Amino acid sequence: MYTIGEFSKIGSVSTKTLRYYDEIGLLHPAHVDENNRYRYYTEEQVDEILYISELKQFDLRLEQIKAVMEQNEKSLLEHFLTERIRQINDQVQDSIRLRQCIEKKIQEIQSGGISMEKNAELLVEAKEFQPVWAMSKKAVIKIDEIGTVIGSVFETIFKNGLKPAGPVMTFYLDEEFNHEHAEVEVCVPVAPDKCLDRIEGIKKIQPGLCALCTYRGVYSKLGKAYAAVLKWIGENKYEISSSPFDCYMNSPQDIKNPEELITQVWFPIK
Repeated sequence: MYTIGEFSKIGSVSTKTLRYYDEIGLLHPAHVDENNRYRYYTEEQVDEILYISELKQFDLRLEQIKAVMEQNEKSLLEHFLTERIRQINDQVQDSIRLRQCIEKKIQEIQSGGISMEKNAELLVEAKEFQPVWAMSKKAVIKIDEIGTVIGSVFETIFKNGLKPAGPVMTFYLDEEFNHEHAEVEVCVPVAPDKCLDRIEGIKKIQPGLCALCTYRGVYSKLGKAYAAVLKWIGENKYEISSSPFDCYMNSPQDIKNPEELITQVWFPIK
């Protein structure tokens, strides 16, 4: 048998990581000494720790690796790896769009343009949000990972035999926005069905009266719309009544120019 120190060298992981694997049920030591609580691993577990390390190289989450090892189904691993490819492709497209934006900014500078645009006047209006049934999922993420949550919601919709019926919505549940640790709820409207209220994850979205601003442009400048809405709310003596949310009226995958992105910013008010 191998001590935890020896086994950590075999698997190229720290002893702290091995203890965490034990804690979450991913890989238990084969034996724990009752007197000194030393942990020991068998030769048979060498393949397991190396397999875990291999799957981690693909950036699979530990809960996914655990599911693969517990169920021992190739189809499940294939599903997780296919999802990773999709995520990587999305990241590549995001990088291409970012490069295009940078190139455009460089061209503006070289042609004598100003480096910072002045804020254009944005129209804000009070509007009643029409209630919709939607599949929802809450998560605490780095905001750059929002695409993964959106993909998960669509996957759940299709698994339940439902059809998307409206733009993706992202609700921001934190009082103070944290880019690295954002609590969000992604909702995708679905077509009406008699059994909607019996499906897990389905909820009725009905925020009521909202302050609405429709913004056209890259997501990085969406703060202009937030600023316009907050200013309008204050000037018109309203208060924010619940979590604000964005509606993505088109997708970065469907357009060539990021400046053509259309986002609705909704702030429920009273």
